Amino acid sequence: MSIRSITAGMSALIIAAGVASSPVAAADAFPARAVRWVVPFAPGASNDVIARVFAQRLGELWGQQVIVDNRSGAGGMLGADIVAKSPPNGYTLLMANPGANAIVFAMGGKAPYRAEDFAAVSLLGWSPILLVVNSASPASTVRDIIAMAKARPGKLSAGSSGTGGSSHLALELFRMLAGVDILHVPYKGASPAIVDLIAGQLQLIFTTSATASPMVSAGKLKVIATAGSQRLPLYPAVPSTAEQGLVGFDVPIWFGVSVPAATPRSTIARLNAGFEQALASADLRERLAGLGVQPQGGPPERFARFLVEEIARWRQVLKAAKVSIAELN
Repeated sequence: MSIRSITAGMSALIIAAGVASSPVAAADAFPARAVRWVVPFAPGASNDVIARVFAQRLGELWGQQVIVDNRSGAGGMLGADIVAKSPPNGYTLLMANPGANAIVFAMGGKAPYRAEDFAAVSLLGWSPILLVVNSASPASTVRDIIAMAKARPGKLSAGSSGTGGSSHLALELFRMLAGVDILHVPYKGASPAIVDLIAGQLQLIFTTSATASPMVSAGKLKVIATAGSQRLPLYPAVPSTAEQGLVGFDVPIWFGVSVPAATPRSTIARLNAGFEQALASADLRERLAGLGVQPQGGPPERFARFLVEEIARWRQVLKAAKVSIAELN
């Protein structure tokens, strides 16, 4: 999950953004009003579900409402750009994620914001991506999917939450490693893709447990594999892709919090402390476990370093997939 070939300049740039200093704010009074948390994806997606879990707990801790504001579009760039251009006072947060905060930067090209426009607050957690099919599908293993794809090149269709997003790039990595041709069908969010998968319009999807688990529990979908080398505690009977012979398919989906770069360091520290306190709650951790999310936490500097690694990791996949910023939807 870690890429070590990171340029020192890039590392210094993002870490500096994560701990940038500015005039001291009255942190003791923060937050004194409602906090807006921008989720750059549609309601019902994993980012949205997890943000709402934390928002409820933070509201109780801070005595102020934390409002989840869904601003989907352009592969997460629309919502991220709103936060990048918001007042740097700690009252506008971004639900940071691979799409808007690593993949976009790894693409290069022209984006409406830069890596240094954000300061890191906290890495909340991560979850391996899942390979999911309709419960009526004849496929029960990774080998089944590969065999079906090789028998009908370009005929199997896989949905995604949008071009350039984590689910799309997971598909591209799968295609590369398995040597198969599977048709990519992008949607504006994971939820409509799930609907079409249940209806039989798609054959598979790579998505998070937070998105898929309700339909898996309802018996409408089944999980074939968890990405990587470890099984997910939520689905202990489901083998990992490595166990099924697909080595190197390690696709963790992570969730974090960022703010505009010029946010005072004291405010970032206060925000981080709030998230750390929320993560210490046994009830919240239990809810995350039920979504297949493994809690993380830690100081802003840790999240900043992690972002540098993620940008380097996804750059390799993007180069092979030939995805550009202009294609994001």
